[in-house]
Amino acid sequence: MTMLLFSFSRTAADYRLAYTILLAHAAAMASLVGYLGVAPHFQTASRYADWSFSAITSMASLYTLRTVLKMLARREEHPTAALKAHMEKVLLGNDRLAHATHSTAIFVAMIFVISTVKSTIPAIVPFSWDESLIQLARVLFGGVDPHVLTSKVFGNVYSLVALNFVYNLWMVNFTLLMIVVAWIGNHELRLRYILTTLLTWFVGGNILALPLSSSGPCFVELLYRDDTYAPLMALLRNVDADTGMVGALIAQDILWEAYTGDGGAVSGISAMPSLHVAVAVIIACVTWQRGGVCRKIGLAYAVTIYIGSIQLGWHYATDGIIGGGIALLFWKPFADLTDWSLSRRLEPAEAVRGI
Repeated sequence: MTMLLFSFSRTAADYRLAYTILLAHAAAMASLVGYLGVAPHFQTASRYADWSFSAITSMASLYTLRTVLKMLARREEHPTAALKAHMEKVLLGNDRLAHATHSTAIFVAMIFVISTVKSTIPAIVPFSWDESLIQLARVLFGGVDPHVLTSKVFGNVYSLVALNFVYNLWMVNFTLLMIVVAWIGNHELRLRYILTTLLTWFVGGNILALPLSSSGPCFVELLYRDDTYAPLMALLRNVDADTGMVGALIAQDILWEAYTGDGGAVSGISAMPSLHVAVAVIIACVTWQRGGVCRKIGLAYAVTIYIGSIQLGWHYATDGIIGGGIALLFWKPFADLTDWSLSRRLEPAEAVRGI
């Protein structure tokens, strides 16, 4: 137990900057919500936290089951003792359990904070930027609405179903990466990913999302009677009627019902900037560090999420550009900040005194 406590205490220094960003984020948003007297929506955050814990538990159970089956296949003479020794090596070797605990705690707390505030954004700052973002996207794409261009290639049944499938896996991919990053041996990459994600979600998900409050293409007709995206939404509904495989429409209906009603288990309409694209770009940055085919997969995933955000009616083209730009903006300097954070590690004697 003493060694475990020593491990948690010693590794805590590596996450000082991450905890500082997290606490600053929570304090800033709590102060804003309190000052404005707005009731925060905790239901979505609680649901996401439950999903995160379920995913962590499932992954741990699957890993344990896989280990047990491998030992049984090898016909270990003392399987219980072998399993105990293996788990001790995995959990305690290189302070892995301590790093994973810090990382997971930061991620879950971050999800709770960002989800709470995201669900509350329309109550804090009513939607006001949709028309400007529509016009800006049109200017950037030569006077043509971006979804018109993407529909020329991805407006068929097969492409829409494929885009919807990949896009709907975003939360799964983010959660899995959250778990994998917590346990990888490359500590520098783990810390860089954590710091980049924290600040991207803080700045993009709240600081910019509040003043740039917008609903997104799928809601503009319902809110403003603006039929710019009516053809796109009609296309999505027609494909869903034929296949039943455009789940984005179901999610959009859930968010709209939560917005117009008393809230729900999942709520929060906020288009600018796109955190879906931001996270996909961060994933691409992580895979880029791996090199080889991982780079191509990560890049293809980020591009697919960006196209899907437009073609499925979730985001204006500018939302993804800004979201991805923020992620790239923070990824580069956090290489140096990661080195700085790791250079502030506690020496063993100092860590022991802190227990």
